[in-house]
Amino acid sequence: MPYPRALSACLLIALTSIGCAEPVPEFGQVSGVVKARGKPLMNAVVTYMPDPSQGNNWPINAIATTNDDGQYELKYAYKGEEGVGAPVGWHVVTVVDTRYSSIPQGQPLPPRLFPLAYSNPTTTPLKIEVKPGEQTIDLNLDSL
Repeated sequence: MPYPRALSACLLIALTSIGCAEPVPEFGQVSGVVKARGKPLMNAVVTYMPDPSQGNNWPINAIATTNDDGQYELKYAYKGEEGVGAPVGWHVVTVVDTRYSSIPQGQPLPPRLFPLAYSNPTTTPLKIEVKPGEQTIDLNLDSL
């Protein structure tokens, strides 16, 4: 009977193709307030970058811009899909003061509101774990 062989072959193909599915990261929804010198920091760009040294290897950065009250909510883009949150796991977090991106050449720079180290992934002291579900993670950018 050829049917049992054909059925076995189909079953084998189906079982092996199940193992080929790409894993999908789990995301945690992250929001919070960024403060510098005790005051809300507006129009700052907050970036959560997965930290491979802590086992978080997803190639997905989560980014937000703070509002006038210093509040942020992380968003990501992954394989053409956009969503709210960041991959679960440890992240290196940077904060960039956008006031410096719009100063005309030759104009004086405004005083720094927080140490420049927070803006660089190799020097930022912010290492944060994102967990499943909703969470509030406030960032205080005072002295290092």
